[in-house]
Amino acid sequence: MWYNNPMNKLVVLDNGLKVVVCENPSVRSLAAGVFVGAGSVNEEGEKSGISHLIEHMVFKGTERRSAFDIVNETDSVGAQLNAYTSKTHTCYYTVSRDIHADKCLDVLADMYFNPKFDAAELEKEKKVVLEELNESEDTPDDVCMEKLASAVYKGHALERSILGTKKTLKALSAEDLHAYKNKFYVPTDTVLSLAGNISEADAVGLAEKYFGKAPVVESPARRLEAATVKGHFAHKKKQIEQAHIAFGFPGIAYESDETFALKLLSSAFGMEMSSRLFQNVREKLGLCYSIIGYPTSYINNGSYVIYTSTSPENVELAVKAIRAEIERLLEGGITGEELAKSKEQLKTSMVLGQESTSAVMRAFGRHAVTTGELYDIDDNIRKIDEVTLKDISAVAEKVFDFERVSASFVGGEIVDIHKMMKGI
Repeated sequence: MWYNNPMNKLVVLDNGLKVVVCENPSVRSLAAGVFVGAGSVNEEGEKSGISHLIEHMVFKGTERRSAFDIVNETDSVGAQLNAYTSKTHTCYYTVSRDIHADKCLDVLADMYFNPKFDAAELEKEKKVVLEELNESEDTPDDVCMEKLASAVYKGHALERSILGTKKTLKALSAEDLHAYKNKFYVPTDTVLSLAGNISEADAVGLAEKYFGKAPVVESPARRLEAATVKGHFAHKKKQIEQAHIAFGFPGIAYESDETFALKLLSSAFGMEMSSRLFQNVREKLGLCYSIIGYPTSYINNGSYVIYTSTSPENVELAVKAIRAEIERLLEGGITGEELAKSKEQLKTSMVLGQESTSAVMRAFGRHAVTTGELYDIDDNIRKIDEVTLKDISAVAEKVFDFERVSASFVGGEIVDIHKMMKGI
């Protein structure tokens, strides 16, 4: 187990790169992740989607390796190699046996420092990403959530799509990718997260070997400003069987301790099968197959999202049912029994997440690239235990502001669910 583990360390190299080490000698695996503080929030409008396109292109070859070499070398040692892009960061990672740590770090560092961004390969990969974009646009819940982000964060960096648009993707050049990568892929905004059977000395040694020679560069990233959440409605007409609806309320910022109260509220209200939304909107009223309410959080920003899909004739009933559950929550809060259950659910989820090398690597890496600090599960469990019913009621009052709620709708005939939720 990793929690309450004095072998979890954060070391900063001379060039500013942070190394997170989560040592667990009881396993024989190692997960290694390179987290770069560059995501869609860093992109200028005409460069929308460039972070994600770079994530694709680093797999297409480096100065030392062809695209085949990259995957063949990791496959040859049985390692998993993958990557993802979020709104705030990009991650490249491997999961392997511990004896292949050197090979995996060699490949990851080569991808990080030396991508070729070959022009011919770029044009081919643009087609791949455009197909990914087309697939997303054919997925109504994806469209609904993209629309919701544009409504909640209208005019703010968090509004931007990770995939970009067809227009911006087609316009991006190899020179654009090199310029963006050279600006943001710098040690001061990079975290190397290592979890598994590796000592601190070996981890730092590998970090120095593969990342330590990079020069010191001042961070270009700006702290994410707080969005002014006023409440907007975004929608898209699609000829589909169901209506997809989502609401976004003002949330809690990542760095705030109130996130724990909101997570516990969410567990009782919208996250679990025993939650109020699931039990009352689905089980009792039969208005949907699935429904969920959950918080999202970023530095200085956050939102609380409620999403479901239902038959067009049931849209008004579903919206009224969701609003009724929110009003009941605001009037009476949650019960002591619900709070106790939520605490156990959240703590268990956190603890079980610490039993996988890849999950630990991701959790510690995300936290470090977001805050610059070492993730502390025991401190988080303590904060969960300290949350009271009064704290839950206070955060509910703060979040469920009908004057500032945003909404998105995807369906055959547009219904103004925004006005319904606001009670207009």
